[in-house]
Amino acid sequence: MEELTKQIKRDLFDIKENINNPDKLMELFSFKGEEFDNIVHNIKFSVEDGLFEYKKTAVNLILEPLNSLQYNSKAMNSFDEQILRAKGLLAVTLIQRLIATGVIKIVEKREDDSQETPEKEVEQTGIKEIIDFVQKEPKNNPLILQNTLFKKIIMHIKMYKNESQKMNELMAKVSAEKKIALKKNLDIILAEQVSKMREAYNGLINIAVEKEQVPVAGNILLRYDFKPAYTVYTSQIEIFSKILSTLKFADTEKFHTRELLINLLGEQKSVIKLIDREKEVYSTIVPFDKNGSETEKSFSKRIIEFLGKEKDWLRIHPGR
Repeated sequence: MEELTKQIKRDLFDIKENINNPDKLMELFSFKGEEFDNIVHNIKFSVEDGLFEYKKTAVNLILEPLNSLQYNSKAMNSFDEQILRAKGLLAVTLIQRLIATGVIKIVEKREDDSQETPEKEVEQTGIKEIIDFVQKEPKNNPLILQNTLFKKIIMHIKMYKNESQKMNELMAKVSAEKKIALKKNLDIILAEQVSKMREAYNGLINIAVEKEQVPVAGNILLRYDFKPAYTVYTSQIEIFSKILSTLKFADTEKFHTRELLINLLGEQKSVIKLIDREKEVYSTIVPFDKNGSETEKSFSKRIIEFLGKEKDWLRIHPGR
């Protein structure tokens, strides 16, 4: 449809015009404070594969509900939730690119600044540390597999994964109204598993930290040149922008958009491959980071810091 093509081009033009201006980019999305909270929440709870998981989950939850349109043209009346997810997905990738290009600066934290880190952020970072600990520690200490606390950590990780999978499957099938209540209930369940995971981990933490401490020669994002990843970021930004533009167009027009949305669903696999490509690029940039996990952690931390500051700005300037 010609009007949709114009909107896709217009929206992407606005992004490219402001591509190196973080403040202008955030203005394009007209975010509310709670929307920043939701993005941060989803990133922090993507504990299995970090930023890659966040992106894939967002893509799946945005596109999979469109399946219903293949059998019923009136299956979807609102795209509000999907538009919010698409906004967050696109914004996170734009911020990520700004970090990689050095527009958003990385500040190294000195040891004497460590106590200034907010307690909440230390707690959430610990979730990924637990996953890493479970994966790495048995290689150095096989006997830990017999430890009761270690077994509890594994059990709660498995329960967390099962609940996460259940969420992804159910969210794609229920109505928009039910999704809200379902998400709240599942978030409570996931938070409980994380709490139990951390409780068991804390019984081992002192020994674990001593074994895991290795001198670090600075932040990954400062130590390596991420120019090889620019093409991947650009491709992701273009497709995520297209998805957002199409959803906004369908939400406004309502009629005669079914085919457009079904065509959008057809791009799901290629979008997922593009996210996997990002992981592959990181493994070529950072020699020791074969699965991209250490790199995405650094990006996630800085993205969360940036979104927190943007939320604070909105709080100080209400209505802007």
